[in-house]
Amino acid sequence: MAKLKKTWTEKLNDDKDLPRVIEITEQMSKRWGTGTCVIPAPREVNEIMRLVPKGRLITINQIREVLAKRHKASIG
Repeated sequence: MAKLKKTWTEKLNDDKDLPRVIEITEQMSKRWGTGTCVIPAPREVNEIMRLVPKGRLITINQIREVLAKRHKASIG
């Protein structure tokens, strides 16, 4: 029996043990610096994007800042 494909809503609502705040490793520090990093849940990012008024713009860096503040991490 074939496995049914997940819908976008099912994928969005599957948190997979997220959000998670991780320490930046030595290997990661070359790109991201030092401190902590947050790996957000998909629905959390979707929630932030839905707060943006129609006709306005939010950048990925602004989304990262919101997530970092929300989870007390140095990088979103």
